[in-house]
Amino acid sequence: MLNHRREEALAQVREAKRRLGAELLILAHHYQRDEVVEVSDFRGDSLELARRAADSSARWIAFCGVHFMAETAAILARPSQRVLVPRDEAGCFLAHSVDRVQLLDAWERLSQVMDVGRELLPVAYVNTSAEVKAFVGRHGGACCTSFSAGKVLAWALARSPKVFFLPDQHLGRNTAHALGIGDYEIALWDPNHPPEDLSRFKEARVILWRGACNVHVRFLPQDVVRVREEHPGVRVVVHPECRPEVVRLADEVGSTSYIIQVVRNSPPGSVWAVGTEQRLVARLAAENSDKEVFSLGDPPPYCAYMSLTRLSDLARVVSGLLSGEEPGIVEVSEDVRAGARAALDKMWEALGEGR
Repeated sequence: MLNHRREEALAQVREAKRRLGAELLILAHHYQRDEVVEVSDFRGDSLELARRAADSSARWIAFCGVHFMAETAAILARPSQRVLVPRDEAGCFLAHSVDRVQLLDAWERLSQVMDVGRELLPVAYVNTSAEVKAFVGRHGGACCTSFSAGKVLAWALARSPKVFFLPDQHLGRNTAHALGIGDYEIALWDPNHPPEDLSRFKEARVILWRGACNVHVRFLPQDVVRVREEHPGVRVVVHPECRPEVVRLADEVGSTSYIIQVVRNSPPGSVWAVGTEQRLVARLAAENSDKEVFSLGDPPPYCAYMSLTRLSDLARVVSGLLSGEEPGIVEVSEDVRAGARAALDKMWEALGEGR
């Protein structure tokens, strides 16, 4: 029965692609199920896919990922384009750790001990809602990716004595450490328990939001110790959303794209323990059969939100297009779009490139 349903969904997707042609673009994040990735036109990380969408001539973009990613694609898309998400409830644990109300409250509290307009510049990881990106853009700040975090944080610190980095505390701390900023110059803001004594924040150069990815936080220092004992000569590569204690023990640290490249370009016979989401790790292992590739974690962690989207969900969306419907359309108001776009444009500026 399951195979029959899968074949039916696959046939529906293929029929939609045949009939809609270049008007339909299917994008899949690296963490998606194989059945979704296999029918996509492109796979990549969140911002890479958003740029693919904006650069395409497609009228409809079916974005197989999580909601903030589809929002980012909608922000960058042309007015004639429509971004559709197969599972609207596919959120993100990290993105949910900050909202506009909490951010406004933090900004107001911090204004008691500093001139936030002159002394504090916000930097938002792309793993945030469009509203949070818009807040950052309206306050002159920038977005960043895990790949660009170092350049963006350096750019921000060159323009402001303090930076408010949100929402991933580990990415923020790891990036600050890489720039030579010590823990004594870093303060952690807990939105659920705002501190009464704000003196620590007055002295800090980097203020971190207390948020974390519930996939990457599961990798622990003892995992690195274990794989080195079990696999002599193993190389350990981890995502910068991992805990600083894990990052310090790793051989390589980098974004999803970096992890893919470092494994792909390594010599045959290389052994890699990879600290990121398991679907990407399994795909890396399958595509690099001349190497030994496995998860740093035991058990390997999966992203529950990414797991929500199935081939049948994609089939429902693209079949709806054939019926004149636009199921799962992602709406971003013009006001929010403008603010969020400003934050993304600041990122391009920090990287020395245009959108």
